[in-house]
Amino acid sequence: MGGSLLTRGSVLRTIGRVVGRDFGGKLILVISAMKGVTDLLIKAFDEHNPAIINEALSVYMDEALDLGLSPYVRFLELVNEELRRFINLGEPWVKDYVVVHGELLSSLLVEGVLNDVLGVKAKAVYEPGLVTNQNWGNADVMHELSSGNVRAKLLNLLGKYDVLIVPGFLGVTLDGRYTSLGRGGSDYTASLLASYLNASRLTFYTDSGGLLSGDPRVVDDPVLIREICYEEAYAASIVGAKKFHPKTFEPLLKSRILTLITSPWLDHGTYINNRCIETPKIVNVGRVGDSRYKVSVVGCGIANNESFIREIVSIASSYKVEHVMHEGSHVVSLLSNGNGEDTLHLVKDLHRWVRKWVG
Repeated sequence: MGGSLLTRGSVLRTIGRVVGRDFGGKLILVISAMKGVTDLLIKAFDEHNPAIINEALSVYMDEALDLGLSPYVRFLELVNEELRRFINLGEPWVKDYVVVHGELLSSLLVEGVLNDVLGVKAKAVYEPGLVTNQNWGNADVMHELSSGNVRAKLLNLLGKYDVLIVPGFLGVTLDGRYTSLGRGGSDYTASLLASYLNASRLTFYTDSGGLLSGDPRVVDDPVLIREICYEEAYAASIVGAKKFHPKTFEPLLKSRILTLITSPWLDHGTYINNRCIETPKIVNVGRVGDSRYKVSVVGCGIANNESFIREIVSIASSYKVEHVMHEGSHVVSLLSNGNGEDTLHLVKDLHRWVRKWVG
């Protein structure tokens, strides 16, 4: 569940909706930090500013008080005191320790909402068993160790509780230090757990309600992609579409898990499966260095389809495109050395072409 859905005053409504629609059996909720909290914690550490710690944790304190969860407030005060001390330490692991507290505190809050407000038997699991190396800020998961740990720990707890709440974005080193998996790491956490546990379903809840054909801040009238295969979704995450962690779909490439990207308030979304439909689906743009942009078109097998490539090159011929690249089988990328406005027109033209294929 993305942090954009966990905003001030919305936690009870959002959690109630998600549990209400998905509660047909045992459920694991992977939770992000509340909106804006991770950025505040990073800033507090980088600037050694305890006032920003107060600002970050006040989001949780205010929400807990509004929900009548006053016993949680004292614990939050203790966490506040600890983090204010830690932001002045120079050890390499400390920044990760501070930053992952957004997810840890979200898990605490959601546990309180489920148990004390909604009456659901729930348990927060602050260390689900993901073991990582010490690559602070972008740790790598040790899959062989982690898969056994996760199954042993979570399957046992699912026998005792109806809902488990797991903080996304974090792992633990062999010597017990918290690590972060990189921005967007909660999505990756959910995929890892689903893969290790051989889950029947995996749902990513976002504010957009699914994968769109383009960024609505960039292109006109993007449309919802109703269906996409895992390899396309993985390729889209690698080029930066939808801000998924680049490894989000990696654990799912060989799986048969029914995966859906949707909103708590919608009955539709984007289904992800193993069926490859050979059409262009997504256009994405990102900056490369100071003066160039990479514009990518994602679609199953698109880089092996000469007809699609000719059409992309034809559209790009009116613009300052330096190079056309095939990034695997499912991505064709263009390096543009034009200005931002010129690149924007290129993206919009490509998106109009993609829309012919996706509706």
